[in-house]
Amino acid sequence: MKTRPAFPKLSGRLHIFPAFIPMIELLPWLLGLVGATAGAARFAFLKTHKKKINIVMAVCFVAATAVYIYGETQKPSEAEGSRMVAAADLPRLTAHAAPAAVETKSYDDFAPIWSVNIKNEPLAWPVVTGDVFMVGTFKGTLDAYARADGKLVWSLQKKEPIFTNVLPVGNVGFVGEGLHTAPAAALTALSLPDGKPLWERQFRSHVESGPAVDEASHRLWTPVGEEGVFALDTRDGSVLWHKKIGHTDATPLLVDGKLYVSAQPEDGATKAALSSVNPDTGEVDWAVNLPGGTMGSPAQGPDGSILLTTAIGQVGPQKDTDKGWSHAISKDGKLLWTVELPGMPVPEPFAVKGLVIHTLKTGEIVALNAKDGTPAWRVKVGKEFHAPAGLREDTVPPLLAAITAEGAVALLNAEDGTEIRRFNVKQGGYAAPVFDGDVLYITTPRTITAYGGVHLLTRGEK
Repeated sequence: MKTRPAFPKLSGRLHIFPAFIPMIELLPWLLGLVGATAGAARFAFLKTHKKKINIVMAVCFVAATAVYIYGETQKPSEAEGSRMVAAADLPRLTAHAAPAAVETKSYDDFAPIWSVNIKNEPLAWPVVTGDVFMVGTFKGTLDAYARADGKLVWSLQKKEPIFTNVLPVGNVGFVGEGLHTAPAAALTALSLPDGKPLWERQFRSHVESGPAVDEASHRLWTPVGEEGVFALDTRDGSVLWHKKIGHTDATPLLVDGKLYVSAQPEDGATKAALSSVNPDTGEVDWAVNLPGGTMGSPAQGPDGSILLTTAIGQVGPQKDTDKGWSHAISKDGKLLWTVELPGMPVPEPFAVKGLVIHTLKTGEIVALNAKDGTPAWRVKVGKEFHAPAGLREDTVPPLLAAITAEGAVALLNAEDGTEIRRFNVKQGGYAAPVFDGDVLYITTPRTITAYGGVHLLTRGEK
C-alpha cells in the first residue's frame, strides 16, 4: 500500500445543509424537553402554579408517548426488517401536462434556451428519461419536467425527502427516500416515463442512494442505512436476501459477478470498509478497512481497480477534525493507494482519462492519477460546494460543470482543469449540473435552466 501525504491546506469552510432533520423524529424529544422545563419551573412556582404545571407535564408525557408509538406503527417490525406497501397505499401520482416532444436543434451560442421557476427545492440530481427529466426534492416529491421547455409534467408524492437519484432501467425507474433521521423509508419502482408507481417496499431505515441493478436476472441490491443491504426481485420487490453489513448509504458496484459494498461497520465510528459480496447470497468474500466513514459510492477505475472516497465528518458545520481520503482497491482486496484530500469530498468521484476527479466542499476540484494517486491538477472554483460536479465524457475534451453555493458556475476541461467558461446564477443548490447531449441543466433552489450549445465549448465528440 502507498500512503500519500495530504495536499497543502487551503482556507475554506463547509456548508450547512438546511432542514435536514424531519421534525416528526424530533417531536417526542421536543415534547419531553417542554415537560422537563415545566418540571424545573415547578419548583420556582410551586405554590401558585402547581396544578397548571402538573397538567402541562402530563400532557407532554402523553403526547410524546403517542407520537413515539405512532412512529413505531408506521415502520416494519424489527423482526421483519421490511414490508411491502399495499397497492392502495402506494405514492400518489399527480399528472400536470403532457411533455412536448424534444427537437434536435443546432445552437449558435452557449446560452439559456429556457428557464422555469419551481415550487419544490431539489435535493437529488436531474435524471433524463424519454421526453422528461426527474428531480427528487426536500418536500418528498419526485417531479418530472419536460426536457423541451421545462414545464412540470407529473409529481409523485413520497413520505420523506428524496436524496436518491432515480435509476432508470429500461421502462422502469427505482427511487428511494429518507435522510439519516427518517424512522422508515421506502424504495419505489415506477413505470417510465409516465411515473406510475408499480410497487414499493418499506424499510426500518433510510434509502439515500439508488440500487445496483442486474436487468438480465431481475435483481437489485439497495443500500438501507443501518439495515445494510437488501437484495430484491425487480419485478415485484420480493426479498431475495438481507445482509446487515454495516451502515450502508452508497450504491453498491456490480461488476464481473461481484458486488462491492462500502459501509460503516459501526455507527458513529470513523471507520469504513469496502467489502466484496456474493450477489447471490450476501456472503462477504473479503473486506478492506479504511479510515473515515463512507462518503460516496464505489466506482470502477482503470485496470479493474475499485475507487472509493471516505471522510471524517458529515454534512454540516466545518470542524477542525473534518478530513477526506481517496482510495484505490484491487479486485482481490488489496489496498493499492490512499491519498488524504485537502478537504471533505462531495460524492461521487469520477474516473476519466486515467484520472480520479473529486469535488470538495471547500470549493475545489482535484484530480489524481488513478494509477498511483499522485496529484494531477487542482482548481479553486469558489467558496464551497453543496453538490458534486457533473461530467460529460464523450466530448473532446471531456467536460466538467460545477456550481458553487454562492452561484458561480464553472465549465472545466476534465483533463487538466483549465477553465473554459464561467458565469453566475443567484445561488447554488444541492443538485449537480447534468449534461443532456448538447444541453446542460443548472438547478438552483428555485429554478431550473437549460443551456444549449454545449458542443460550442468543445472540439467535438469522440
